[in-house]
Amino acid sequence: MGRPLRSEQVASDEVSIVHAVQRCVRRAFLAGVDQATGKDYGFRREWIRRRMEALASVLGIDVLSYAVMSNNCSVGGTN
Repeated sequence: MGRPLRSEQVASDEVSIVHAVQRCVRRAFLAGVDQATGKDYGFRREWIRRRMEALASVLGIDVLSYAVMSNNCSVGGTN
């Protein structure tokens, strides 16, 4: 059995706080120095921050907090 649809969990006519998590797949490295290859992906943190800011402005949400970590990123906001 799959998880419930977000449309069934969050009421579109109410202000709510939602915790959303997005993880990388296949052990992909998101930001910082990759221990396996030694390559630095730290530049992606700023790109992600700017993209989140742009999307929040057009979607009408407030991002209350966020964390961009090496292999996942966690975002909390209101709708």
